[in-house]
This record gives sequence, structure tokens and C-alpha cells, in this order.
Amino acid sequence: MKKYLASLFFLISFTVSAKNCEIYDVKIIFDRKDILTKEILCTQKNADNLIFYTSKSCDQNKCEILKRKKTTLRIPDYTANLGSPGFKLCTELGGVPQIFEFKKKKEIWQSTERCFFEKDFVEISYLTYQWKSFINN
Repeated sequence: MKKYLASLFFLISFTVSAKNCEIYDVKIIFDRKDILTKEILCTQKNADNLIFYTSKSCDQNKCEILKRKKTTLRIPDYTANLGSPGFKLCTELGGVPQIFEFKKKKEIWQSTERCFFEKDFVEISYLTYQWKSFINN
């Protein structure tokens, strides 16, 4: 019976995990040209049940940027009127901010911002949620 329950639990957790990562059409603008690709996007939920998007490598907070120990960040002009606070945070953490659009199959395009780290990316609003109490300007 225990073996059966353990197998059932594994199967359910694998199924839930597999469903939160799906293939999307992705569009970013680089050098004033649209670049279209297919990427696996995973959804993350925070404590308030808000949904954020990450790369597959960052699913379940597994990538380096989401595992990084949080320390106080000094970001001059973080709340200034010029420039996006999220882009400033991304740059301070060593990432490249991007505006990107994504959609599944024949759905409409959605737009958001992400912070790209070599092979990983995290939606900027999720990074802000994770780091907001550590930002000092």
C-alpha cells in the first residue's frame, strides 16, 4: 500500500510539474527586428497566487539567480522617473532586460518583460517580487 501511495504521489507531482511548462511562440525585438523562436516557458506562483513566467531552467526556483542569497542592493535612481525600476534591478543583478511577447498556438500575443541571464530568464516582475525588500536607493 505504501509503495502504491508513493508511486501515485510521484505520478501526480510529475504531472503537475510537467503542466506548468509549455512550448510558446516567443517574439523579442533585437536591433529593431523581430526575432521569433519557440521556447519553453514555465509558470511560477507566488504566495498571492500571482503567475509569473520563467525559463525551464528556473522552474521551481532552480536557477542560480533565484537561488542567490539576497543581500541589500544599492540601486541609485531606482525610483526616478527616467527608466524602468525593473530594468534597473535586472541590470544590477547582472542580467539583460528584454521586452518580449509570447503566445500558445493560435492565442493572442501577450507582452511582458524578462531578465535574461546567459541561459536562464525570469519575468522582471517576479524578480522584483523576490528582491523588493532588499533594494536601497
